[in-house]
Amino acid sequence: MYFRVTPAPKGFSLFLTGPAWRADPCEFRFPEHIWNAFPAKQALINELAYICTLPTPLILKYPIVEYDTGKPQFIDFYHHCFDQAIPNLVEEIPSERADSLYHRFHSIQRKFHGDKIEGGFQARYDWNKKTIVLPLSYGKDSLLSLATLRDLGYKVIPVYIDERVLPRGNFIKEKLKRKLKNQFDLDCYIVENELHLLCDYQVLEQPLTQLHRLHIYFVYLLAMIPFCYYYRAPVIIFNNEFHHNFLQLHKDEYLCPHRYMQSTDALKGYADLVQKFSGGQVTVSNLIGVLDDFAIHRILHGRFPEFGSYQVSCHMEMNQYKRWCHNCYRCARAFIFFLAMGIDPFEMGFEVSMMPEDKKKLFVLFGSKIDIEDEYKRYVAAEEELAFLMALKRGASGPLMDLYRSKFQSGKTDIKKQEKKLKKMVFRLHCKAGSTSVEKKAAKLYKGYLKDM
Repeated sequence: MYFRVTPAPKGFSLFLTGPAWRADPCEFRFPEHIWNAFPAKQALINELAYICTLPTPLILKYPIVEYDTGKPQFIDFYHHCFDQAIPNLVEEIPSERADSLYHRFHSIQRKFHGDKIEGGFQARYDWNKKTIVLPLSYGKDSLLSLATLRDLGYKVIPVYIDERVLPRGNFIKEKLKRKLKNQFDLDCYIVENELHLLCDYQVLEQPLTQLHRLHIYFVYLLAMIPFCYYYRAPVIIFNNEFHHNFLQLHKDEYLCPHRYMQSTDALKGYADLVQKFSGGQVTVSNLIGVLDDFAIHRILHGRFPEFGSYQVSCHMEMNQYKRWCHNCYRCARAFIFFLAMGIDPFEMGFEVSMMPEDKKKLFVLFGSKIDIEDEYKRYVAAEEELAFLMALKRGASGPLMDLYRSKFQSGKTDIKKQEKKLKKMVFRLHCKAGSTSVEKKAAKLYKGYLKDM
């Protein structure tokens, strides 16, 4: 398996050759003026060409992979993250096992035939501390970050990564992009990552895997660097709750973070990577890490409903619906959170209720007994219990509301005390804010919002 890379007007083109597998060229495209102005093109190409195709030989079970680019500067960090994330990646796939995937990954021989490049671009002295680059997915996390940054007076450069495998989702987000421009005069840039096709199980006609999830976070990081350079923006905002640090008892008895790639340890690594690439001029911050899922929904839709109306939080490609798939945990939790806040889920784009009996499997609260070591599921169950309690008080109905009432409220008289206890657990800052000024300002803002709710 041999990956060849050639420069392209807006980025680079990569194609896969070999005795048993070939693929048409795939491009990684930036807006042309952003790419033309960037001085460290080959250094960035070396990183993106590798990390975007890291899962490909694993999915296709190839023992040798070669690149005509130089060895990536940060290959050791990429491999470390993969090792740590393996229990997350196999969790949802019955046929995958952590041990076998680990050994397969480390048995691959990798060869690089280009020049290794150390560092990225040289020092500049005109950075604008009030300008920030934000990867925008139109999920609740990045929308709350966008709203917060604007509220704090920052100029935001939103960038959406089009991975070329979600045409219906991209069609919806194109409409939201135009709406964002009309409503807030915000231009959202689009970066096209066709290389994602080379690790998509449907495109490769391979059994379902979750291996494509690993490199997404690095793409969200590396693809922002040219925008930082062009706009002299010294900060990239990452958007994930730090409750992903909570230990989960994964399949095969692995006790490790629920999602390593969204943990505080991984975030420190991202910051270190981009600082080394930029000569210490760019870093990574996270505003919403101090919050958790329900609190994020509550602040976004309570304080910034004009941004909350943009929320699209699941993959809807393989179903008949427009905005929500109605068959995943993201949809289930968003639906009950909306009910808890007194927001009509159908006004938020839902077309089907998430309260019938057959949706029970999508809630941790109604699952099997949670292991005492599983911090993540215990916390998520508490969030969901609070949401059901608040929704019940508002008169929400449905089979799952009846199940909640019979399972969790039967025999309990002091519901106010129970609600107060759960709110104290959920609606708070769950960790100390990061060291950058924008993180501290955002944490202060959120603390005030939660106190009033």
